[in-house]
Amino acid sequence: MEKTPTRTTSSLGMFDLLKGVGMLTIVFAHTAESYSMGTTTAITPFTFYLFAYRESLMAAFYIASGYGFRKRSIGKCVSQQLQMLLKPYLITGLATTVLHFLCHYAAFGSLESAFYETRKVFGGFALGLPHTAEYFGQTFFSCGPMWYLLALMIGWILLDVILNIFPEPYIPWAVLGTMTLGWGITLAWNAPFCIAQGMVVVPYLYLGFLAKKHKLFEKPFPRRLKRSLWAAFVLVGLIVVLTQRTDCVSLGEWTVGPFSILLDSAVGLGLLAAFLKVQRKFDNVFTRAVQSIGRRSLYIFCVHTVELTAIPWYLMADKFVDMQTVGLVIQFAVSLGSVLLVCELLSRRRDWKIQRAAQQRRRAEARKPYVARH
Repeated sequence: MEKTPTRTTSSLGMFDLLKGVGMLTIVFAHTAESYSMGTTTAITPFTFYLFAYRESLMAAFYIASGYGFRKRSIGKCVSQQLQMLLKPYLITGLATTVLHFLCHYAAFGSLESAFYETRKVFGGFALGLPHTAEYFGQTFFSCGPMWYLLALMIGWILLDVILNIFPEPYIPWAVLGTMTLGWGITLAWNAPFCIAQGMVVVPYLYLGFLAKKHKLFEKPFPRRLKRSLWAAFVLVGLIVVLTQRTDCVSLGEWTVGPFSILLDSAVGLGLLAAFLKVQRKFDNVFTRAVQSIGRRSLYIFCVHTVELTAIPWYLMADKFVDMQTVGLVIQFAVSLGSVLLVCELLSRRRDWKIQRAAQQRRRAEARKPYVARH
């Protein structure tokens, strides 16, 4: 395998290891949800491992995104987010809808049923639903893992608006106010386009922005901060054990309301610091492989959404009711392997297009007539 280039502390590539582990964890957790061992409401050691720090991991992803945030004009920010995030969302939604229809028809042989069920998938993407909900008297499915991209796009735009219109002393309060309002919306309304989730993640993005501004990851954390992050980590685990509940951003569920959101941000910051330390200390075949997965995180989010939503994996789970561990391992291997293969092909296609465009520019430059300068 080609060696991963060394990442500096100011590079977004510094988070590749975290992203890689996160992608593997997300695919595994979504696979486990096809089996009763992963959907039980009781907190077992297995479900604790899968879900106790799930939203802290998502917070770490958003903090890493905020690390690359730069204040710009609101119009430019909106334009960039539509290009960078809305475009892959729309392409993924279209691919998922088409493949879902084909898979459903192939599995059950009914055009009417395939059309009816696929309409729920299409509606979920059209409305940008973070979870299954009812609109216009019709039940629509969620947009799957793509809720993350919509929330990121909305959160990024909201943070840019806040930084542009509020004086610096009032920015933290505006961020907390936006978060609290987003949490309140989840209590009363299944808001479309992941609006509430986008508002809730604003503090995560802002924390990443501050971490970059104050070069937080370029020096050892103060002892008091380390203790606070460890305390948050322990507290999140205790809350899960005592309440038998876990946080879930997409469902709009936080066990202790806004306090849980802030706890997840603290644990997410600690996870980033821990993975950075590991990435700087270890450089081997395993860490390079995981970092390679992390560099393709956007592709993986999109492709994983397509296969998770379109392929009727529950039919496979039904065949392994008495051997759930075996079924889980096989499904995870097939799912992850297919996702990584498609992502590799997409990555190579992107590289080929970039090389082709560069060659065309060089040829165009070569064909230009020489004009002597006097």
